[in-house]
Amino acid sequence: MGAGSPLTRPVSFALFGRISRIKSPFYPLLCLILLCALSAGCAQKVVKPNPPHPGFSGAHRAGPVAEQELQAVQANLKVIYFDYDQYTLVPDAQAALQYNAQILQQAPHVRIVAEGHCDERGAAEYNLALGERRARSAVNFLASLGIDPQRISTVSYGSELPADPGHNEAAWAQNRRVYLRAVQ
Repeated sequence: MGAGSPLTRPVSFALFGRISRIKSPFYPLLCLILLCALSAGCAQKVVKPNPPHPGFSGAHRAGPVAEQELQAVQANLKVIYFDYDQYTLVPDAQAALQYNAQILQQAPHVRIVAEGHCDERGAAEYNLALGERRARSAVNFLASLGIDPQRISTVSYGSELPADPGHNEAAWAQNRRVYLRAVQ
């Protein structure tokens, strides 16, 4: 490594208002470590739902909802899937919502957030609106089954939180959904 080598070139930086020059073979390594540390703190965190769990009893009681009850309800709720560019409920989606209504009737103190999602095709604004229509469609169907709509709020994530990051029909089918999240 000669004097002109990129690893030993002098680098200027400001320290306490003074310009200093560093000539070190460790400068690129230091920059790489700093870049990795900064990018790790900015990475998106993906939260996946828990797998279904067989022994949900749905205890009836007054007062705040216990974390254990929330987890039991969440583990048993089914995801509702939609056809491309649609917010109407197909028979499979209606069956999933009927099942979810039974779970919610057993846990009357649990509140739900209906999260509307879309696949990556379409403009961001369009997908946000479609996700909201999907969430509203699920809430309206649950209300028709006797679930108090005041227990359910909606949010649309559009295509921002894909369940499957793939770029094919199988992935897109998994991303066109309403996910019901149990909250206090």
